Amino acid sequence: MGWLFPVAEILEEFLGWVAEQILACFDAVLGAVAKFLLITPDVTGLPQVQALTGRATWIVDTVFVLAFVTAGILVMIFGGGGRARYSGKGLAPRPVVVGFVSAHFSQLLCGLAIDVANGLTEALSEPSNSPDGAFTAINTHVHAAATDNSGLPAMLFAIIALLITVLLAMTAFSLIVRFSTLLVLTAAAPLALACHALPQTDGLARLWWRGYAGCLATPVLQAMMLQAGQWMLLDPQHMMPALGLPVDPGPILNLFVVMVLLWYTVKIPGLVGRYVSQSGRNTSFLGAVVRVVVVQQLARAVPGLGRARVMAR
Repeated sequence: MGWLFPVAEILEEFLGWVAEQILACFDAVLGAVAKFLLITPDVTGLPQVQALTGRATWIVDTVFVLAFVTAGILVMIFGGGGRARYSGKGLAPRPVVVGFVSAHFSQLLCGLAIDVANGLTEALSEPSNSPDGAFTAINTHVHAAATDNSGLPAMLFAIIALLITVLLAMTAFSLIVRFSTLLVLTAAAPLALACHALPQTDGLARLWWRGYAGCLATPVLQAMMLQAGQWMLLDPQHMMPALGLPVDPGPILNLFVVMVLLWYTVKIPGLVGRYVSQSGRNTSFLGAVVRVVVVQQLARAVPGLGRARVMAR
């Protein structure tokens, strides 16, 4: 049975080497994510975005000029008759002004929205005054578990560390997707906001608002989640007893807290995207329900209103 001892030593050395490689990947991904996850860069100052925005504004101006010229020609042809008035319903003064002004001030609106989102994220990072405080706690507990040889098998640590590294890589991927989406939405802001001018295209402008708000709300929600995890990892004496857990949870439980924390951080962009894509349908359905309830209440409150509607039918 003496041949089992060299195999055990070789396996232990191999698991140690695997753990070292996983920790190296963990440190690399964590260093990249911790600096940029909770920060929304002001993309309005990029030269590429400014160039695309200038072209989009030129397109908006051209379309508005053509629309007003077409409306004037229709008025001249039909002499202000009913058909001309019908064609001018979609060019009401107030929506046209809203679409035109918001398209030209789109970059200012985007910059203000980004500043507000960054301010909220920084406020939610208290009391550490550091947006990467939660990532510092994650790094500390993972490396502490790597050096702790009591009650944590090497294979279990390698598996958990690998899962944590994968979750960090998924977080980095969602970060890149959010930045790319923010760039596209900012560059297309003049075209999207100009859609407020017509009732037929107003839904596109509202969709842009929901998408932009979702991009800015994602780091704010992630900051809230990471702050809660930071409390659990850095202040277990006050958090764990209140939850019915031991004061010293140990390395295994700490690593599972880290995994759950990163899992929710990864899920937040998907949940926000689902809300953005479904909020328009939910709003229209809710509006229809409210209209039905209001009509029913008015029919009950006004005597003879319901009977008159039935007789009219």
